[in-house]
Amino acid sequence: MLFSKYKIFIVSCYLIFNTVAAQNGIKLIYKGDLLVLTDTTLTDALGSFKLQDLPSVATKSSITLTENATPLTKKMWKIALHDVEQNLVTNEYGTYFAAGRRYTDKVYTRDIAFAGILGLNYVYPQEMLQSLKITREVISKQGYKVSSNHVIKEIDAPWDIITDDEKQVMVKFKTNSITRRTDDVVWIWAADDLFKTHPEIADWQWLYTNGKDNFKTNYDPWFDKTDGLFRAQPAFQDLTSSAYPKGMTISDCVLLKGTSTNCIYYKAMVSLANAAKKCNLPDESKYWNKRAETLKTAIRKELILPDGTFTYYKDRNGVVMQNQHNLGTAFAILFGIVKGREAKKAIDNYPTTDKGTPLIHPFLTSNKGDHNNASWPFCDTYFLQAKELADGKDYTGYNAAILARTMGTKLSLKRESEWGGFGSFHEKVELPGGLISGSGQQLWTSAAFINICIRANLISKK
Repeated sequence: MLFSKYKIFIVSCYLIFNTVAAQNGIKLIYKGDLLVLTDTTLTDALGSFKLQDLPSVATKSSITLTENATPLTKKMWKIALHDVEQNLVTNEYGTYFAAGRRYTDKVYTRDIAFAGILGLNYVYPQEMLQSLKITREVISKQGYKVSSNHVIKEIDAPWDIITDDEKQVMVKFKTNSITRRTDDVVWIWAADDLFKTHPEIADWQWLYTNGKDNFKTNYDPWFDKTDGLFRAQPAFQDLTSSAYPKGMTISDCVLLKGTSTNCIYYKAMVSLANAAKKCNLPDESKYWNKRAETLKTAIRKELILPDGTFTYYKDRNGVVMQNQHNLGTAFAILFGIVKGREAKKAIDNYPTTDKGTPLIHPFLTSNKGDHNNASWPFCDTYFLQAKELADGKDYTGYNAAILARTMGTKLSLKRESEWGGFGSFHEKVELPGGLISGSGQQLWTSAAFINICIRANLISKK
């Protein structure tokens, strides 16, 4: 009896403590074998930096963190906001977010959308709305105008060859041919998230009209009714890159069925069902919900491996890869395609390291490069959100530590660059070595740190 009362007392204290912690925010610290994040320092296997080593920056956003945030967290928060604001560009399309300082004013829907969902929707709603609307303007203008080697004859679409040089497509439209962005549908999820986060700027009619039109013209031609899946590259994995086994053609890369992008299609359909409901179109809402459920069934049937994990993709010949993809796994859990024990089974064998989570597990053996044996911090962050959901544990400290190390040390930066150098959030991390490379002031990496602070409830309400 005494033990039972003591147990109840301990549980009550635990709940009170966690309620207070939740109100004040979770302190972002982490101690691993080789990776340590304290109130004022970051140390990893390749070096370290202190609070005073990081640059002091000014931001346009006035949003601050609570007093429970560590001094290092507060400084990294300012740097994240500053990095994001450096990516606002203006040209004939208007003002919108670029993908990173090195990418100038190119329009990358996936970068804008993923960064928005991670945190920019919360902090920069007007800029996100403008950015998403510009992506639709660009895509509407471009349609199926492509370079000659980006025509996919198996897809029944109004292909229009305008050049033999893909670079000229980018020059004309500031974005790539549709064949290189078969994950374009992600904007619908981003817009739905933006309007739920900031209902005061919600334009549900715009979302529904454009989403419905985009499915009809841009997305449905890629649907394969034989298995109920969409032909699509794994999310953000560029064609014929190190993301695929050597020797794969452009057609091979887009006629496969990526788990991550099929999950995004599912989320987009759910989002359009919600938008249709907001627009007082109940029958159309039911239509999109039914399509979503049918796609979920196909994903569960075709893309789950015998051990309960999700395949990276099913290839154009119907062969299911034994490799996994951290984004595919994350989205299947975040969208409720698998729940409970199924979710734990899907994610628990996926490795986490002191340098991040591998983009592909296990690595492809026939190819090497940054879209294979690497960690991308924005992917890590989606993955860890899913792992929190599946495991019921808090990973914000670890998430913050692997994001912090992307700011670099003297030994970990592959090269000092004009795109950021030490003290800004970088694009990717080479594995297993851990060298940090790619663009500094990277949009979705900076947004990922914003996401961690939101999840840790560190945003000041003042």
